[in-house]
Amino acid sequence: MTDEPQVPPEAGTPPPGPADAGAGAGEHQTTAAGDSSEWDGSAAEPPPPPPERGPSRLTLVAVALVALLAGAGTAYAVGHRGGSCPPKGSALRIEGTTISDADFNRRIELLKALYDVRPPTDPAQLAAFKGEAAKGLAQGVLVAHDVAKHKLQAADKTVRDRLDRFVAQRYPEGGRTQFIQALGTYGVSEDDVLGEFRRLLETSALFQALTADVKVSDDQITKSFGERKDQLAVPERRHLRHLVVATEDEAKKALARIKGPETFQAVAKDVSLDTSTKDQGGDLGTVSRAQLDPAFATAAFGAAKGATFGPVMTKNGWHVGLVEDIIPGHPVTLAEVHDALRDTLLAEARLGQWRNYLAGRIRTASACYAKGNRPADPKAPPPDITPTSSP
Repeated sequence: MTDEPQVPPEAGTPPPGPADAGAGAGEHQTTAAGDSSEWDGSAAEPPPPPPERGPSRLTLVAVALVALLAGAGTAYAVGHRGGSCPPKGSALRIEGTTISDADFNRRIELLKALYDVRPPTDPAQLAAFKGEAAKGLAQGVLVAHDVAKHKLQAADKTVRDRLDRFVAQRYPEGGRTQFIQALGTYGVSEDDVLGEFRRLLETSALFQALTADVKVSDDQITKSFGERKDQLAVPERRHLRHLVVATEDEAKKALARIKGPETFQAVAKDVSLDTSTKDQGGDLGTVSRAQLDPAFATAAFGAAKGATFGPVMTKNGWHVGLVEDIIPGHPVTLAEVHDALRDTLLAEARLGQWRNYLAGRIRTASACYAKGNRPADPKAPPPDITPTSSP
């Protein structure tokens, strides 16, 4: 699992989210902030590569929560004392640290640019969003204070090395030049990204320090296996091909060709609009039902091995598909999932302890908010309103 931010690779491409922990080799995945992780294989372009997978989805969620609850994406104005609280021109103040209006507004812009978090347009919803964003920023200040208290600050060289490694991995051809161009497209500076890397590293270090004592016993693992046995079972998976066209009539014509003398692969290469699979004859690889658009999944998992299906309409067009193979699902034994389940339970327990820490900090901290930024419940921990992905 990576602890590095994911900078948007190109205009119009949202940052990727955590990969599906249950996905197997060759499966297609894409998760965008604020969007569904379902995929019907018909995107105009292949999705950006997902981050490296860890032992479980909850582990990924834990680190994402660590990163995003460290909310402060800009420099803080520190040290105003006396007068109104917060002082004029400030969004909030917490434990002696004042966040200016400019810093608060910049954070909102960074949430849009790096995480694709869009403030709502409805006035009532916008007010609630700003209140929770301000509280998230306040919580980020508290985390930063505790990072300093525990002497967990990341060295400048460590932060820079992580960024350089990210650039080399994410932009293997264009390198730094392509990276800078991507930043310009999104209105983000290199200092902004370095700041996010620093907060990720430091808050992750605090998370590790505060949850290092969490343990999971074999009795807990055995009990959880009994409770989650059905959920842990391996689902049926299918090797599928598909083609997508613009209209139902075109899909029917393509299906007629396939049922005639032509192969599915040949027709897909000729007519499919899905450039990510067209050259491979529409090959989607082996996927589970949960990875697919619901309408496409119903047709694909209702057809027999070797059978075609469709036309099926999704948001991407009209599809025709072919079931190449069926891999039946099966239950699992405790021995098969013991280590993965242990990791999941450990992640859940550590995440719970971390949330309790955050809730306690925000509940007992001295804080004040400017009018328009005051949360509905200033002492309650912020909800998980930010995406489970890094910028």
